[in-house]
Amino acid sequence: MQKSFLLGVSVGESFAEFSLLSDSKPLAQKRVYLSRENLKQSLLQFVTENSDKKPELAFVSLRLPKKLLNYNLSGAVAHVTTEGFEHWLEVCGKTETLTNKDLLFSVHERVLANGDIETPLKLEDLEAIAAKLQMMDCKKVCLHFLHSAANSAHLDQAHEFLTAKGLEIFVPEKTDNPHEVSRWNRNALNATISGVFADRKTEILKALDGVVAEKDIHFLSSTGKIFSDDKSQQISSLFSASTALGLQLGAQEQADVLYLGLENFLLISGAEWSTSWESAWGSVEVPHLQTKELGIQPTLGVSLNVFGHFDFATHQEGWEPGPMFLGRGQKPSLLDLWAENSKLTKLQGLEDRFSVQGIQRFKNTLFALSKISQTRDSDLGHLTKDMQSLSMQRLAMEAYLQRQNKKMIVTGPLASVFANAFKKDPHTTLHADEFSESQATALCGFKALQETL
Repeated sequence: MQKSFLLGVSVGESFAEFSLLSDSKPLAQKRVYLSRENLKQSLLQFVTENSDKKPELAFVSLRLPKKLLNYNLSGAVAHVTTEGFEHWLEVCGKTETLTNKDLLFSVHERVLANGDIETPLKLEDLEAIAAKLQMMDCKKVCLHFLHSAANSAHLDQAHEFLTAKGLEIFVPEKTDNPHEVSRWNRNALNATISGVFADRKTEILKALDGVVAEKDIHFLSSTGKIFSDDKSQQISSLFSASTALGLQLGAQEQADVLYLGLENFLLISGAEWSTSWESAWGSVEVPHLQTKELGIQPTLGVSLNVFGHFDFATHQEGWEPGPMFLGRGQKPSLLDLWAENSKLTKLQGLEDRFSVQGIQRFKNTLFALSKISQTRDSDLGHLTKDMQSLSMQRLAMEAYLQRQNKKMIVTGPLASVFANAFKKDPHTTLHADEFSESQATALCGFKALQETL
């Protein structure tokens, strides 16, 4: 009897993972660093190398870089709202704005909270807006009409009218959520990332062309379900991999999952759900398993604090250009402290990326900082061990204080590097074989697909 195979693809901000599974067992896995390798070519190479195990189904979790949620990087999006609510998202948001102020428009219409129409929509108002957008060469439009969830008549009219003008229209998903701002924020972010999401999706589809039928390639949402071409679901893909990990590992073991990834250290609940995401743009309607990003992160900057002692910064340096051991980074980060650790240097995706010059530059930087610090011991070996110990202690304490369940499972590519932080905790289990995001994506997606049949 011929075996069936599943393909799991997890695309992060800086790394992508591929897993080929037979039943629930991974047969082949690969991780690539996207700053140096092309997603399409890497995925194509992976399936070609395993051509004797042709997958029948593919499941994808697609997490786009958060910096691309900024409209300055992802293209112009116009917002059309009910008159008087043009700046509502900005007023109710946080530090970031979702569009240029020149692309904020309003129309004179009003639907009451009970769904009654108080002021009918006039299409001539939309005609004037469409003409301005054509002059500004803006093709994407978000419609945010007050109480449209109670009565979508005006929203539907505007959608039909502006679509006929050749514009791409985004409307809030129809849900029971009464919080207008979180629904509007979701709609605005979906519009912002739509172009980048479509490009990434096209790369994946082209890589799998002739290997897996397009109808059998499924994208995972933040709830662990399958979504198709519904544009209102795209932003939820930010949490698809973490939800898959929680459902496949945490829920089964009735434990929280501490995922020690190359990009993020995440504490994922196996049972508790959140209805929204508190983003830099304000509350966004994205149902997902509760996920906490820890204070200790793999690329946190290393610097001197106000007391002149070595400490970790509050922001990540990221993987572009990455830690100094890659040879391009200019600022020291947490992972640089393990630059000569054999467990780190053997990690797939990094094993051939280490630069002797980069490692030496990190040591020189650490030594230079020690000369202006208040530390009594400037020995590089002692400093490195002290900072490693500090990061381990903080990681263990954060995970202990913030987890929802008594039990916790530690997994991820960096789990082996940081395993000693949890050796004294009897309720914490280190997953012997790394349970990857791509493996979790395949298993969670397959289960969700079976439930729809």
